[in-house]
Amino acid sequence: MMTRPVDQPAEAPARSSLALLYQGSAAEFVEVLKSEALGHSAVRHPYLRRFAQGEFPSMDFAVRDFALQYYVYSSGFTSYLQAVINGLAIKRHREVLSENLREEQGLVGQDCDHTPHAELFDRFRRATGVTEAIERAFVPCTTVRVWRDLFLQKCQSGQVGVGIGAIGIATELLVSDIYRQLLAGIRDHTCLAAEHEHFFELHIECDDGHAASLLAITEELCDNPDVREAVRFGVISSLNLRTAFWDVLLARASQPDRIAHGH
Repeated sequence: MMTRPVDQPAEAPARSSLALLYQGSAAEFVEVLKSEALGHSAVRHPYLRRFAQGEFPSMDFAVRDFALQYYVYSSGFTSYLQAVINGLAIKRHREVLSENLREEQGLVGQDCDHTPHAELFDRFRRATGVTEAIERAFVPCTTVRVWRDLFLQKCQSGQVGVGIGAIGIATELLVSDIYRQLLAGIRDHTCLAAEHEHFFELHIECDDGHAASLLAITEELCDNPDVREAVRFGVISSLNLRTAFWDVLLARASQPDRIAHGH
């Protein structure tokens, strides 16, 4: 049987983003990378499935723990967006993301009261039972702190493509799928009032449009193989960080009695 020499890299599958770094059109590369992201464990994780189906020993704990931990990452979303905007050379591209930023800040959008999205999530967080005393005692898990810090680094990267890959294909494209799973668990397996679902509903409705705009920008930038590589790095590394976060939340939600914290 023929064997591959040890110093020869394995050939990438014909329809992988890796195989399209140096061949094929920008549109084809982005479409394949998009498909890879949608099938990634960051979106298809056992934690999300079990959350949606209410399979944890204590859904009250799981939902409250999610709200506490996820806020560490999500409360910085405007900073992530602003960092990517700062790194874009083309004014038209900056304007697209600036509109998204204004929606996050509550300056424009579908809300009658134009509530900042971080405040909507905080209302949900409080509704799960997060009191001021719990908040004072709360110590974020290591993984969410690393995720927040490394994701911001990607958004701030001076290498063209890393930030747009991180905030676009690895985030905005996936949010509606992820939040649908979370919302199912909240609706079907908690007693939270419907008003506290608004953060998730808003992003399910809006983020597909954001994703389409970001995909168009990504495609424009990906005529350059170096940018394709940077975009792919931003996407894959960001997806892996999100998967690591779900891994830890799964471990915590599966054994709530063993988690030593103030809530």
